[in-house]
Amino acid sequence: MRPRPGARMLAIAALCCASCAAPNLSRTVGRGNGELHASAGGPLFAVLGPAIPTPHVNVGGRYGLTDSLEVDANMNLLALAFQIWAMDVAANLQLYRKPGGLAVATSGRMYLFADLDDGPSARVYPEWGLHLGGPVPGVRWLQLYGGQTLVVPRSPPRGGSSVLLTPFLGVEALLPFDRPRRGPPRQHGVALHASWTNPWDARPNVVYYRPTHGAIGIYLGYRLRFGGLDR
Repeated sequence: MRPRPGARMLAIAALCCASCAAPNLSRTVGRGNGELHASAGGPLFAVLGPAIPTPHVNVGGRYGLTDSLEVDANMNLLALAFQIWAMDVAANLQLYRKPGGLAVATSGRMYLFADLDDGPSARVYPEWGLHLGGPVPGVRWLQLYGGQTLVVPRSPPRGGSSVLLTPFLGVEALLPFDRPRRGPPRQHGVALHASWTNPWDARPNVVYYRPTHGAIGIYLGYRLRFGGLDR
């Protein structure tokens, strides 16, 4: 039996909102600077045996409009395999920044999902985020970051939660930067990111998440930043 139009998109939308890309947004890149990033992973689920992360792959980037305001956008490649256009666009605002120290930012994000197979259908989900981060004392190349995001779906999945609250924590290792003959200096970073969506919620959801309370996500992230390395 073929799922009713929109049901498949709604399920994948719920997965993607709990499985966003995992860049460290606590420190904006600064005016005219940019970043490319990618992440792989997602909420732990158990269908074929041991619990493993959902194989989401997100690619995206961000660009600094001013020293305190940047735009960020990402595309979910797993959703495309199911004929779902899943992307998000965000504005990220620096609230506090100490060079080489603590940074705090807040983001407003819109998730857009469009069904490419079952006919014209689209959904939009807003998200608010708070991001904090900074170097480990005495180990500047190792960054710690964390925060939380909040999504309120207009049409949550049947039996699912009407709110997606996701605290997260990550650690990022910064590789030595290089200075090309032309263009701004570049720096690579690799991050391990963990999140827990709705830790209190034990109801069945779209997939068999593990543990049964909420959805714990594990991600591996990579980013390449162009300029703004002294921020």
